[in-house]
Amino acid sequence: MAKIIDAHMHLGEDLIYNSNDGEERILGYMEEFSIDGVLLQPGLKTHDWQKACERIRDFAQAHPGRAWGIVSYTPHCSPEEYMEHVSWAVRDLGFVGLKLHPEAYCCAANAPQAQKVYQAARALNVPVMIHTGNGVCSALPSLAIPAARAYPDVTFVLAHAGGGMFGSEALVAAQVCPNIYLETSWCPVYVLKSFVETLGCERLMLGTDNPDNVGVELAKYDALHLSGEQRAWCLGRTAETVFNLR
Repeated sequence: MAKIIDAHMHLGEDLIYNSNDGEERILGYMEEFSIDGVLLQPGLKTHDWQKACERIRDFAQAHPGRAWGIVSYTPHCSPEEYMEHVSWAVRDLGFVGLKLHPEAYCCAANAPQAQKVYQAARALNVPVMIHTGNGVCSALPSLAIPAARAYPDVTFVLAHAGGGMFGSEALVAAQVCPNIYLETSWCPVYVLKSFVETLGCERLMLGTDNPDNVGVELAKYDALHLSGEQRAWCLGRTAETVFNLR
């Protein structure tokens, strides 16, 4: 059976999206749906950013080999401040990626402020996940193309792969940039099918974004009747490779 890794989930409060999923809820959905591993992000706005990151660290340490962190921090600061915060999460807490959220931070992927995110990812040798979809025009998938071309040694993951409405644009971005991968939460089945047929499963990864959405996202891949090898890549192997989870 293919290993299942959820490449996009959140732990703790998020004051922008008004969510607050705790450890028991995360463990509950992992057990219910046989999820082998999960990549967790802190809320985009919390009362205590440092404690939010440490909470993910504690969860990962309590469940070794089953949980990892992705750090998100506002790019509206000096390069030194940004690097100090994200390098602490990566080097001290063991986080495996950086997150840029254009909607929450009012910072498009091609904005000057976003360059410090990519520079930090290059220095820390970790991928960058970029939110796409909700929040257009700053969250258009195509806006990641200049960054992916300017930083060919950095791996980019488009969260939500355009969110369905802009799925075809996310697909084009991945086609023209071999260092762009697609995390497919919230995409309709027909969009997901086009990703598989055009891009290939080695560039796709399962994400759910919310515990209530896990069963739906898994059902989409079931509906495609993938081969065992294709399923292995989409459900876990791509995320393992991109985020160096092995």
